[in-house]
Amino acid sequence: MTELRYDEEATKRLLAAYVTPDVVAQREQFLRALEPQAGDRVLDVGSGPGFLAAAIAEIAGSSGAVCGVDVSEPLLAVARDYCAHQSWVEFHQADATQLPFPDHTFDAVISTQVLEYVRDVEAALTEMHRVVRPAGRAVIVDTDWDSIVWHSPDRERMNRILAAWEQHAADSHLPRTMADKLRCAGFSVESQQTIPLFNPRYDPNTFSNRLIDLIVPFVTDRNGITRDEAEGWAQALRQAGGRGDYFFSLNRYLFVAKKDS
Repeated sequence: MTELRYDEEATKRLLAAYVTPDVVAQREQFLRALEPQAGDRVLDVGSGPGFLAAAIAEIAGSSGAVCGVDVSEPLLAVARDYCAHQSWVEFHQADATQLPFPDHTFDAVISTQVLEYVRDVEAALTEMHRVVRPAGRAVIVDTDWDSIVWHSPDRERMNRILAAWEQHAADSHLPRTMADKLRCAGFSVESQQTIPLFNPRYDPNTFSNRLIDLIVPFVTDRNGITRDEAEGWAQALRQAGGRGDYFFSLNRYLFVAKKDS
């Protein structure tokens, strides 16, 4: 197994990242790109803890419907609890390549930070195209992990850590080919944009600090990296932050598309 799997421990670390102010702000950008309307039926593929699904449901209202699918039971449990007050929201355990819905069920589909973990992205996009109505819209967000800029005095160690971390996704560079994959699945790409995560100073309540907690257990015993080395890398970054010597930037890429027919 190479890719990151969200068991209970990884889920806790992921949730800590999802509630940081920079990730909350990005989620608002994703919502604006989707432009849900009252009464819309929306599918969230890879719904995670349900935070985005809940925000969509607030706009769609009880005359609409929001469905989330995810492969992780721990994340689905969090999502069901989080959205328990919204009776028009439901969650299913399902793979992105086998969506359990009839053709043309939804007005829109969104998938954020998910497809880079899917081995058959083409099949997932074909499924999204199938379940969206004609002229329905799709919003896709993924990260190119080559875009990461993270200052460290030990550049060689940083490079080895990040090289091992790239194994956490099935395709760490998916955005480079996403527009073409969307077109091949039958979508017209209407817009593309970069959404940066930028932490120019150290703060415990930021995405990059929470990312450290995800990276350390994943890279341990990969590419010859020991636990002590991974923890030393994390400690050095946080110590640099305490000295005011910290810099982190990472690009996510957002695609808005429409179903042709």
